[in-house]
Amino acid sequence: MKKIRPIPFLVIFLLLMSFAVAAYAFSEKEVEIIDNGRVNVISTHAATVGDLLEERGIKLIDADEVVPGVDTSLTNCGRVIIHRAFSVTVTADFATNSYQTQPVTVAEFLAANNIEVGQYDWVTPALDSMVDEDVPVVVSRITYRQTQTTQPIEPKTVRKEDSSLNSGQSKVVTAGKPGVLTITNLVTYKDGEAIAKQELNRTVTVAAQDEVLAVGTRQVISRGGKTYAYKDVMAMSATAYTHTGNKTYTGTTPRAGYTVAVDPKVIPLGTKLYVDGYGYAKAEDIGSAITGRKIDLFFNSEKECTDWGVRTVRVYILE
Repeated sequence: MKKIRPIPFLVIFLLLMSFAVAAYAFSEKEVEIIDNGRVNVISTHAATVGDLLEERGIKLIDADEVVPGVDTSLTNCGRVIIHRAFSVTVTADFATNSYQTQPVTVAEFLAANNIEVGQYDWVTPALDSMVDEDVPVVVSRITYRQTQTTQPIEPKTVRKEDSSLNSGQSKVVTAGKPGVLTITNLVTYKDGEAIAKQELNRTVTVAAQDEVLAVGTRQVISRGGKTYAYKDVMAMSATAYTHTGNKTYTGTTPRAGYTVAVDPKVIPLGTKLYVDGYGYAKAEDIGSAITGRKIDLFFNSEKECTDWGVRTVRVYILE
């Protein structure tokens, strides 16, 4: 029987090496790496995307994005895309900070960085716009508060005629008191600073009390240091007469500087008068020639009557 000669160790080693080299060559892959837009095609024996990045010394930060993921197996002619994060600054709550991010909406960016946005807060750029590394994000805290202020309501003056007071005189009957007007406003605050105020309503919380002022209506004249109240004044033609031996129409004895003859249709008998240039008088007599706006003044003598003549005078009808 023929003996089988053992295969030399060297031959086995060479065979194993050949298989290893073939396997290594077979495992080589061509991969396209696109890093932030820069394209590089390389050959690699890495098994996964993560292995490839480590092999090539490609460093990532948490916000960088790799497609496909780092645990994905590599295949020949594969493509690995690296989206590098960029920096965006945010100003909110009196502080400015920088964050790394991928291209997302402002709303997504704020949520990802745990920056809360209140119902009334203002955000620029708009929440649905995309973040931009050249455009900072600003969150303005908006709050509203109702405030109240008061202002006085000046009392009105109610004027009431008072015949017991002379014309030009007045008297406070009831003192006025100011009221209070309460104004409610809605104040808008931006980051704690008031930027707008809107009036909501006005309420009279204390009503004003009107001042009642009595205003004199009584007309007066001052003659010879005396004051006479009158209710009417007329310009009249005045003549003069003297004693006839008869009594007046009203049965009185005529007196100089007192008795006046009138037309009763114009001035009722018994009316007290003041005749400028003659004095205090009384309508006690009538005369056939005394009609309309005429009066006849009694004097003691013919000379006084002649001196008087005919004049136009003011006749005040006294109260």
